[in-house]
Formats: sequence, C-alpha cells, structure tokens
Amino acid sequence: MVIKGSVDSFKYVNDANHFGIFILNTSDIKEGSIAVTGNVFGISEGDYIEVTGNEVIHPVYGNQIKMTSYRAVQPTNTDAVIKYLASGALRGVGPKLAVRIFTTFGEKTLDILENEPERLAEVKGISENMARNIAVEYSMKKSMRNAMIFLQEYNISNSLAAKIYERYDEKMYQIVREHPYKIAEDITGVGFKTVDEIAGRVGIKDDFPERIEAGIQYALYTALEEGHTYLPKDLLKQRAGEMLHVSEDLVEEGIMNLALSNKVTVKNPDKIFLKYVYKDEAFCAGKLFKLKDAFFEKKESEEEKEIRDIKISRIIDSYSFELDDSQKEAIEDGISNGIFLLTGGPGTGKTTIIKALIEYFYDEKKDVVLAAPTGRAAKRMSEATGFEAKTLHRLLEAQAVIDDSEKTRFLKNENNLLEADVYIIDEMSMVDVFLFAAFLKAVPIGARIILVGDMNQLPSVGPGNIFRDLLSCGYFKCKALEKIHRQSENSRIIVNAHSVNKGICPPLDKNAESNDFFFLKRDDRKAIMRDIIELVKNRIPAKFETEVSEIQVLCPSRKGELGVESLNRIMQKYLNPEDERKSQILRGENIFRLGDKVMQTKNNYDIEWVSRGRNDIIVERGNGVYNGDIGRVIKINDFEKSITVLFDEAKEAVYTRDEMDELELAYAITIHKSQGSEYPAIVIPILDTPRQLLSRNLFYTAITRATRCVMILGDEEKIKEMVQNDLERRRYTDFRERLKEAGEI
Repeated sequence: MVIKGSVDSFKYVNDANHFGIFILNTSDIKEGSIAVTGNVFGISEGDYIEVTGNEVIHPVYGNQIKMTSYRAVQPTNTDAVIKYLASGALRGVGPKLAVRIFTTFGEKTLDILENEPERLAEVKGISENMARNIAVEYSMKKSMRNAMIFLQEYNISNSLAAKIYERYDEKMYQIVREHPYKIAEDITGVGFKTVDEIAGRVGIKDDFPERIEAGIQYALYTALEEGHTYLPKDLLKQRAGEMLHVSEDLVEEGIMNLALSNKVTVKNPDKIFLKYVYKDEAFCAGKLFKLKDAFFEKKESEEEKEIRDIKISRIIDSYSFELDDSQKEAIEDGISNGIFLLTGGPGTGKTTIIKALIEYFYDEKKDVVLAAPTGRAAKRMSEATGFEAKTLHRLLEAQAVIDDSEKTRFLKNENNLLEADVYIIDEMSMVDVFLFAAFLKAVPIGARIILVGDMNQLPSVGPGNIFRDLLSCGYFKCKALEKIHRQSENSRIIVNAHSVNKGICPPLDKNAESNDFFFLKRDDRKAIMRDIIELVKNRIPAKFETEVSEIQVLCPSRKGELGVESLNRIMQKYLNPEDERKSQILRGENIFRLGDKVMQTKNNYDIEWVSRGRNDIIVERGNGVYNGDIGRVIKINDFEKSITVLFDEAKEAVYTRDEMDELELAYAITIHKSQGSEYPAIVIPILDTPRQLLSRNLFYTAITRATRCVMILGDEEKIKEMVQNDLERRRYTDFRERLKEAGEI
C-alpha cells in the first residue's frame, strides 16, 4: 500500500541500524493515523512523506505498516507545512516562527526554502546569518532524501541505502553506477550477491573485470565458512566460473589482477588465499617459533634442573592415585618446554596434568592464565581446576567494531601485550586461525604456552585446523594421553567414546548392563519426538536427579523434523507452555517466553551484563556475551520490549528488541554448537540424518559432552555408519607449510 502523511512522533529509534517506529498522521485511512516500522534514516518529525509498504497486524500493537521505502513529497495543506517547519527539523525554527514564515510566503514557502532561502531574512526574527544556516540544513536534508530516492530506484533497501549514503555521501552516485562492487569491500555485512544484483540493475555486464574479481573474493570468503584457509586454483576457477557464468580463463585473469593488487596471495603456485588469511597463518607460525626459541635461549643450570626434578616428583607423589608413565612425562614436558601440546580423550587425565602444571608454576611464582574459546568451556575449566578461567575473547578484551575495517577488535594486541608468564588454553580444537592469531599477537616473547584439547573432536567452526596441524607438524613437544584411568573405567560413556574413536560401534543392545549409556531403537520421527519430551521432562530427571534445564538435546543438523529448529518449537510447547501468567514476546518467527532456555548465536562485545549478590545488589559489571553461551529468560519488560537473560546462573544481560535477533531457543542445539561444553545428560536423535553428517568425529564429539547420561534414539544402522565413517571433509589449510617455512628461517 502507498499512503501520504506527516510524521507525528517517533516511538522508538535504534541509532545503530536506523530501525524505528513512528506515527504517521494521514487522511488516507479513516483512523487518521497509523504506526509505521522500518528503516527511518533521513526521516524527521514533521516531514511530509509518501510511505510504501505492507499493512500487518501485530499481535500486541494492532495495525501497522511495515515500510519498504519512502520518499519526501510536498505537503498539500497549510497545517502540514507549518507543522513541518515547527517540528524541529530546521534548528531554530519553533511554532511561532513557523507561523510567521508561512504568513510571509504562503503556499510558496517550500519553494522559497528550496530555491531562494536567502529571502527568509525578510521574516521578522530571522537574520541573514540564520537564513543561511536554515538554508544549509534544508539542503542537507534534501540531499539525503534525494540520495535515498536514487538508491530506491535500484531496489536497494532502506537499511542498505542508509549505509551507502553514510559511507560515501555525494560520491555514492558514481560508486553505484560505475563501481558497485566496491560497496561489498567497504561496508561490513554487504555481500557479493547483494551488490551483484545492484550491478545487474545498473547495467554492468557479466564479464566486467571488477565483477569477476569481487566474485573470486566471494568464493574464497565462502570457503572460509567451510573451514578452508585457501582453495586450489582449479577448484576456485570452477566455483567462481559457475557462480559468475564466465569462462575459467577470465577467472584466472581475475586471480592475477587480485594478486597484483595485493588482495589475494598465491602460493606454490596453485593455492589461493585471501591476503589477510594468509598473513594470519604466516604470523601464527612465525610467532610460535619466536616463543619456542626464546624459551630455549635461557640455559638451565644443573642445580636448577635438579630443583625442578625434585618439585616435579613432589607434585607427582602428592596424588592419592598412581600416575602412569605418559602422565608423568606430560607433566615434565609441560614444564620443560616453552610450547607444549597435550591431547587425549575423556578419562585420560588431561585435567590432572593441567592442575599439576598450575601447582608447579604457582610454586615458581609464575603468573598463570587459564582460557578457553567459549564461555561454557571456560566455566568447565574453572570447575575442574579450581582456578579462574576466562574466554579468549575476554582475555584479549574483545570490543565491538567501531569502523568497517575489521570484524573484531581486541584491546590486547601486539601494541598492548598480555602480562602473564604461562598461558594454558583448553579446547584448542575449537580455535580457528583468526582467534589463534589474535591470541599470539598479545602474548609476550618469553611466555610459555600450553595447548590442551582432544584432536578427535570436530575441528573449529572457523577456518583452519590449528590444533591438529600443530600436533602433527613435528616442531613442538606433544603428548597424547590414551589410557583410561581406573576412576573412569566404570563409565560406559567414556569406554564407548574410546571405542567409537577406534571405529568400534558401542553395544547398543546392552541397556540393562549400563548405568549411563542407553539406546532406544526407533524408526518413526513422531515417536522419537514424543520420547524426547518424556525423557527430558520426566524420566531422566527422576533417574539421574538432574534439572530439566541441565539436559541437552544434541542434533546433527538444524533442518528436518528432528533438527534443531523443529525440536525447539516442540520442546518449548511442552516444557514451557504458553500461560496467561507468563509474559512472552514475539520477535520475527521466534516467541521468547519467561523461563525459556536460549542461546546467543553471535559474539556481542557491547552488550552489558551484571552479576547480583545478596539482596539483589549488583556486585559485578561487564560487557560481552559470546556465540554459544546458553542462558534462561528471567524477565520480560512489555513496555520496553526487552528481555533479560541469565547466563551461567550469574550474569544478567538485557536484550533490546533488535538484539533479540542474536538469540534462539536452546532446548535443542547442534552438536557443533555443543563443543567445549559438558552436560549431566544429553539426548541424541539419529534417524534421517543427512549422509554428509554421518561421521565418526561428530558422533564422538556428541557422546563426550555428557557426564552422567547419554540417551540415543533412532536407527542402529545409521549409528554404525557414523562410527565406521572416519573420513572427514577435507579442509584446505596450509598451516603446516607456514610452520615449515618459519622453522627453516
């Protein structure tokens, strides 16, 4: 629908993304006014505009117009003109002066403003200087509106139009018509496909060199999302050629141009990297060797070595159980090397080694820092060791991006180093090349690094395979713990996890003989859904004395009837049903209800949180909630349209309406998202899982998330197929080559 009217008042505006809600007074509808939502960049109170959009019925606020575009039009009556002048849109012009201006010029008022603004000085109370200032301001607003109208002609959304105008100002006309692909380079969040559509409307041809170069960079960027740090040239030519509908010869020419302009790096000679990815890989390799060399430059005397050995023996003898030889060697290696890598599955004693190393370094008066890639992994590390552990993002003091030059900004970096002596990083398999580079940039030369993880878990979601490459490169001291210790031998979860790792399917018909690992054969999706609800709501809490909120459903995929999205809707319905006594709020397709289990889906370095002590008094404040953090909705503010989420039973964060887009229900999550976490009980549905997800390390990662109960429902043959499939999707990473190059310098 299209209606005209004057902007009466704004009810809400988000300054960050320009989303707003305003009341439009209009004679085009019988009610006389209506709420309008959308991108309000360039709109002021009092403006007379023509709104294009769709009428929607909000479940709480009734009829609204969801605006897709707008344009400024001339007011058609006296009241509208005076209201615009008096709205504050023109600084210094209030209601009385607005009436005097209109009295002086009548129906020609807006023409005077636009074409002869100096004549405003004819009005009593307006000096020549004030007239010039009003003219400048009116011209600026007109320029902004004209820009928005121009961009809308190319079907560019209001939100993107606002970003383009803010970035380029008057240069945007040339950019859009001649160099639209520059928009994707300069404006964060604008992808190749968006600007390619704009370019098509402008009339740019498929073989335009800038288009081909932008498409190549886009193909490399999508490869990052698959975990690759580079693509082989032939594969890149194939992917880019098919996407761009051009010949591979033109793609190869584009690769050469990008290499000459220093936007991609070509190695050996068919590995094509985005420049910044290659630099991070190379930096990590170089910094690791500097740390290693700096440690061994310090010569240890015989007396110091003797004292060290005595302290190690004392620590080993202090345990109430016997450490095996590999554990003793791990402690010695962790103390005797500047860089040490420790890997092992559940029950092999990694935590024992970490605690022993902490004890030794503390006795040596060393400052030790513990960290992990996620909040839940850091919390688990704290609980297991008894010492505080931080997320890597918190350690590096991550902040929101201020400009469009980078995605994440860390206050701790090469110019503002960390100050500890020893860094112990857990769950290293989750750390991608970007986070590892950010960490190493902040580590001072002379510090020790101990990297801990399970090499058989899933690789990082982000690009690279850092931990596995380090373990296999041969340049750094490593220890793999393999023996399951006595205290873990009674756990079928741990025993079965090690069997899976060896390619042996656990006995799925031995429920009666197990106290923590169970399989329910099911071949019907609806039956599995019913069983999941019964298990989570009643049977598991009763048998294992766990809270419902502590039980986590883990799914191989997001889609499908047994995927995360479908199960979350069903589980919310049965575990936290709608109730007139419970507040709830609708955001897009999601309903967030008081008591819901929710998960943060992206890093937000800006969002504030507080921790409360006795009598609800705030005892700590901080910033940052991170991808994968799980919490519970504890408050809904209907007036402010906000929700409060409690994370880790400690940190309260308030989400505005727009920030809620970063949340999703978390009764069920993907196995990938569960990495680094532990739960008392997990439930895993495996029935119609896509074949590409039937891998051993996915299944292994899932069952090692549980401490007291694993419950699997579904198809026995699918599980056997997962266990037998040890083929991982290949990741194109070149970190071992960078390490080799750095080691030869």
